[in-house]
Amino acid sequence: QQLRGQAPARGAAAEAPAAEAKGLGKCLPKSISQEDAGYVDEFRGWYDVQGCGTCLDYCRWVGDSGPGGDPRERLERDMSWWSCRLAGRSDSRTAQGHFRSWPFARCEVEGQDGPPPAALPSGAVAAIPVSSGDRITDEQLRQLAANDAIAVVMVVCKRPKYLQQAMASLLKAAREPEKFPIVISQDADDTPMTEMVTSNYVNTGIAYHMHHSHDPNAQQVAKKFGGSKSTLGYVRIAQHYGWALQRVLDEFGFNQLIFVEEDMEFGPDFFSYFGAMLPLLRSDRDLFCVSAWNDNGYASLVTDPNIAYRTEFFPGLGWMLTKSMWAEVRDRWAVAFWDEFMRRPDVRQSRHCIRPEVSRSYTFGSEGTSSGQFFKTHLSKIKLNDVNVDWQAADLHVLSSASAFEEHLAAKLRDAVRTNIQDVDRLAGEGAELRIEYVDKTGYKTVADKFGLMLDEKEGIRRMSYRGVIPFTWKGCRVYLHTANWPGGLS
Repeated sequence: QQLRGQAPARGAAAEAPAAEAKGLGKCLPKSISQEDAGYVDEFRGWYDVQGCGTCLDYCRWVGDSGPGGDPRERLERDMSWWSCRLAGRSDSRTAQGHFRSWPFARCEVEGQDGPPPAALPSGAVAAIPVSSGDRITDEQLRQLAANDAIAVVMVVCKRPKYLQQAMASLLKAAREPEKFPIVISQDADDTPMTEMVTSNYVNTGIAYHMHHSHDPNAQQVAKKFGGSKSTLGYVRIAQHYGWALQRVLDEFGFNQLIFVEEDMEFGPDFFSYFGAMLPLLRSDRDLFCVSAWNDNGYASLVTDPNIAYRTEFFPGLGWMLTKSMWAEVRDRWAVAFWDEFMRRPDVRQSRHCIRPEVSRSYTFGSEGTSSGQFFKTHLSKIKLNDVNVDWQAADLHVLSSASAFEEHLAAKLRDAVRTNIQDVDRLAGEGAELRIEYVDKTGYKTVADKFGLMLDEKEGIRRMSYRGVIPFTWKGCRVYLHTANWPGGLS
């Protein structure tokens, strides 16, 4: 049972028109909503979040887990979060993740002069809220693009509950909004999704919202691939991705973007990871993408959140590309199955992606166009990183070029102890490094079954492999699967 009370009473100080009384700029009127007074505690009450000099923003703890204490120290507690009825708006609460920190001091009554910002606890970083309620405009987005921001494009369709979960996770990750602006790209016009996006993320200034209209010829295109309902879905998804790339990179002028989807969650260092990898992606012609995903990222197969690799496989599921890569494929973009298109030899052109050992993204989408393909047997078992790695401070020399990575990987293989699947458990131990040679066409399945690796390949490339090498961890040791083709000189 939630302990709710009535909102604190309006004080006499609010009788004078707030916009005229303070001289700090015109104040937006308090919200017309009176819903959800929130949990009773010493922090519930009136604040000057809009910064106009008058306390007209009503803030409190809401949700299902009770009050969470001082919002300067934390803004979420399990299923509860610190939320406001912001002035100038009609909705009753800001969404979970709306604020990144809380430097505001509580007022005694509604309408009084806003006190100076409260001192934050030691170690906290003062910040303006993610938004003050103003919508992100086209011109603002173009200015962010001109400042070399990385657009974060959230691809959505008609699963609003999924999107709420995805956005709550995304907004928990440390992010500079000016460096990583969020664009919600909605396919078609599902009304519940549109209303939720508008209320929670557009009106609050958290994200820009754009709509892709279905192509009336999509059904005809789908007939070329069998014409099933799921095939039509894949055609529309590919068309949506192509449209979003054109809109964000060509029209708004961003030099790079990250694609995420409405059924994904994210590690706390998601943005740190992509921000640190962007210079490598830009400078190395042997790279064509950065991904947050490891197809073999089960908890039993990964341990070190500080490691990233090159792979010849396109992972997807939270990935970044540059405008120059888009320019290569703009005029021949996929008509369906866009991820398989990105794996084609004529698209990849022997280039690589960077991917982490421990995934920085996780998909919970058991429903959708793919009907939960591989979800129970595979996707649901992937470990999502929970360590906040400072990738900007990391030594990325090994990833900086193909030659540096190959030199590093070849040295690891030469130093590793050769074994086989019969003896690997006996030799496994903390700190051990082992290698197992496999014959790709005839022996890979046996080896993959032993460790639980993905069995398939795409365009002749094993998932997460680099020159046939697949690294992972097993019972405390590092294992490298490899073929006889590379590197040479192994006994």
